[in-house]
Amino acid sequence: MAEKGSNWIIWLEECGMENRRFVGSKNANLGEMLRRGLPVPAGFAITTEMYTEYMAQTGIGMEIERYLDKFPGGPKTPKDYKEISKFVIDIILLKGIPEEMQHAISSAYSELSKKCFTIEIPVAVRSSSISEDLPTASFAGQYESFLNIKGKDVLFDKVMRCWASMFSARSIFYHINKNLPILSSSMSVGVQRMVMASSSGVCFTAHPGLGDDTKILLEGSWGVGESVVQGIVIPDRFVIDKETLRIEEKEINRKLKQIVIRPTGTEEQDIPEDKQTLPCLSDEEAVKIAEFGKAVENLFGIPLDIEWTLDEASPSLKNIFLVQARPITKLVKKKDGIERILDMMLSR
Repeated sequence: MAEKGSNWIIWLEECGMENRRFVGSKNANLGEMLRRGLPVPAGFAITTEMYTEYMAQTGIGMEIERYLDKFPGGPKTPKDYKEISKFVIDIILLKGIPEEMQHAISSAYSELSKKCFTIEIPVAVRSSSISEDLPTASFAGQYESFLNIKGKDVLFDKVMRCWASMFSARSIFYHINKNLPILSSSMSVGVQRMVMASSSGVCFTAHPGLGDDTKILLEGSWGVGESVVQGIVIPDRFVIDKETLRIEEKEINRKLKQIVIRPTGTEEQDIPEDKQTLPCLSDEEAVKIAEFGKAVENLFGIPLDIEWTLDEASPSLKNIFLVQARPITKLVKKKDGIERILDMMLSR
């Protein structure tokens, strides 16, 4: 039997599909990419083993079960979902992380910092649930991620907030709507060196608007990727032939807002006027990202949505990093009526 705590931390280069149930889809995919020499920032996964032990050791799992008894047959109204969510999130943040788990996270963070030749490396902290990207239920975007986190105490807080995001009102609804028990999922957390992004975006290895798997679509803008993912900007777009890697279409849009890295976290800013109509990446960088996208699709054998970012401190073509890869489960995704209604009601 493995010593208690020995499976709490796995370095990303040791992650792969064989331990997906311990590190979640996001971390497993990144690990597979690292193994093939693709440019993924260094980091480690806090495994589902720690999450499970945390829920048991603190008694949170049992407290949630008792609280759910107040809702025979499960939650029915948006008020019910919000009430359950608030109870669970509050109790997770109140309990805190036990000392031995703090030590495991702290040791890995110190080692990562040392590998990057600094004392406290800024990191991205991302949820990686085992329920993400299931064929019957897409949880993409349901869970929390945090950028530019520095220092152990702040890291502990963000790890707890990733765990707590398993129980947002929307996530609880998605579980129930997909006939999954509220406590059925488990959460890993990825901690990676933060790339100081000059620009970021997504690479679709099949054109999602056209349903064309012979084309690669790149979308990007200045700053970190949330400006594209959250839709606060009309991104630049490149359509690239997958076979020849030739740029077939290029659309450079006026980009008014960007999310930039600040000393603590990120901040939305106006883009300087003289930069608004400049392309956020060169043609050579666009082709290189498409080349990486093609390699990742060949690795997994399915069309993918890949998040990329350019490191402002690195020379061109050495500055490209891939920070996420997930399946394009539906090239044109439409929510059913009940999901749209619940999304509107739960976001109020």
